[in-house]
Amino acid sequence: MEDKIQNEAGSIRISDEAIAVIAGLAALEVEGVASMAQGTVDGIAEMLGVKPSQGRGVKVEVRNEDVAIEIHLFVQFGVDIPIVCQRVQDKVREAVEDMTGLNVSAVNISVQGVKMKNDKQLKPMT
Repeated sequence: MEDKIQNEAGSIRISDEAIAVIAGLAALEVEGVASMAQGTVDGIAEMLGVKPSQGRGVKVEVRNEDVAIEIHLFVQFGVDIPIVCQRVQDKVREAVEDMTGLNVSAVNISVQGVKMKNDKQLKPMT
């Protein structure tokens, strides 16, 4: 779904994918975030040689001018997970609201695993 903003000059459409990219890039800027988690579709596409989207691991739902965002990510080993997640929520909310003018009603974080600093493999949380 695309969100449509009406102004005196006409209309502006912002796709869910654009919002997901903004949210994903903002989340990656937070210290302690190792990477975004990829969904099954992203993983299959990447195996087929399709370049992964910057919005992977992000789900966006737009209703009127409110946006709910769901983010799946991996964190670095040793970080305070609740603090990192709060910083991600704040950073994503600020970036999406500043860049789109939409109201972010929720930023839900799902930590999918932990990554060691020198380890290329992601460790799923059990």
